[in-house]
Amino acid sequence: MLDVRNFTFEPLFSDLSFSLQKQETLLVRGANGAGKSTLLRMFAGLIRPKANTLFWEKKAVELSTYQQNLLYISHKLALHSEALVKDQIKLWQYHYGVRKAVIEEALELWGMLPFLNKKINYLSQGQQKRLSLSRLHWLVRSLWILDESHTNLDADGRKILDNALAHHLESDGLAILASHEKRPSTREICL
Repeated sequence: MLDVRNFTFEPLFSDLSFSLQKQETLLVRGANGAGKSTLLRMFAGLIRPKANTLFWEKKAVELSTYQQNLLYISHKLALHSEALVKDQIKLWQYHYGVRKAVIEEALELWGMLPFLNKKINYLSQGQQKRLSLSRLHWLVRSLWILDESHTNLDADGRKILDNALAHHLESDGLAILASHEKRPSTREICL
């Protein structure tokens, strides 16, 4: 479903090519500053790749259509730090057209429902990560692009994330993960 041909972003990487099919995960590993986040931003279309280097379902990517198929969660989380959690939910409802009950169900799963009236910047790093990752449970997208998704999560949070990833792959999803850690039985690119 996703084909990458001769991706180049000098001096970080060059001539990177691979295909990713349904139910597959690709791990992008490397040291700090190696280009993992840059590469994921290119996969997400936030840094425009050169023409005819990124293909979705065998067609050259048209960003407006392609991006409707992906969920990108950066290590920066994209949360409004001064907002209350319930205000972030309202923003998501408005932007994505998802019912409040569906989002709250995901928040309950991630242990974040009790914090609806708390400012996001008062949450711990792990709680903010859980809030951001709750999108995995209510925003239906074929391709997940997750940058350092396991960072700042405790053991319970990692388990919820791993279960979400397994379910996503079983449902014919695809995932690209950036991490410093190896994942058993996962194809990887090392930068």
